[in-house]
Amino acid sequence: YTMAQTVTFAGYTIGYGQETYQELVPICSRYGKKIVVIGGEKALAAAKPYITKAVEGSDLEILNFEWYGGVASYENVDRLKALDTVKNADMIFAVGGGKAIDCAKCTVTQTGKPFFTFPTIAATCASTTAIGVMYYPNGVQKDVFIAPRPAIHNFINLDIIAQAPPIYLWAGIGDTLAKYTEPVFCARGQELAHKDAFPLCYTKMTGEPLLKYGEKAMEDCKNDKPSFELEQVVLAITVTSGMVSYLIDANKYNSGMAHAIFYGLTNLPQIEGRHYHGEVVSYGVLCMLMMDGQMELLDQIYKFMKSIKLPTKLADIEVSVDE
Repeated sequence: YTMAQTVTFAGYTIGYGQETYQELVPICSRYGKKIVVIGGEKALAAAKPYITKAVEGSDLEILNFEWYGGVASYENVDRLKALDTVKNADMIFAVGGGKAIDCAKCTVTQTGKPFFTFPTIAATCASTTAIGVMYYPNGVQKDVFIAPRPAIHNFINLDIIAQAPPIYLWAGIGDTLAKYTEPVFCARGQELAHKDAFPLCYTKMTGEPLLKYGEKAMEDCKNDKPSFELEQVVLAITVTSGMVSYLIDANKYNSGMAHAIFYGLTNLPQIEGRHYHGEVVSYGVLCMLMMDGQMELLDQIYKFMKSIKLPTKLADIEVSVDE
């Protein structure tokens, strides 16, 4: 017998432009009327017109749009909690990339308020998972927390994501390749309970859309063009990867050799200063597949990574053999 388990999921809406928010009022109005929107400066500028228009003529009221502070730190969480707009809000809208969303996620964890996410880039699965990464005020990683539940609903506007710098999508693809390969590798040969076996099945849908549509999605993002291919890749990064990350036992199956290589390489200043997490992790994926003898999958992923210029050798991430 095991202890009772309760699992909650983030619902999501993915769409183009204003149509993304057609269900915002019906979904969010169940949780109150007053909203505070927390996010990054560029993210708030991009999303504000859409969110403002979505609540026009409804009973929902936006108290303010608040900058999260630039770093997902407990100090910024304390600052946000002290704001009257946050205190008086019935719900929180978290807008932006991973750090902005995680900072808001930690704020709602400590205040108990319901929250909704609005990703403006596709670099992480922060908008769907309950896991958050926190940093010291100087930007150095401090710890990881797990919120009681993920967001109630995730509103993914492909127009905004398509207009964001393509490098974020590129890094998101790299990190999601690890979600495609690491859990399967870590769980091999083990008898899994439903909670781990269930998300393990979803790992297929983290990687296959990337390999099939990733090159076209990158091209469309460079041209600020939302498309079917971009939609499939964004869903793999933000939704499927987030579900796997949230549901599977993080201590056993959520990370492996690809991430270990990344964390080891962060000892080098050029990695921390000039390269993205997902970029370096993707190189670690190739190392893991080579070590494990998965040559057919290695060849497939290697060719895909070459096609979108993810790193396939140490020189691509400015690392020497001696280092």
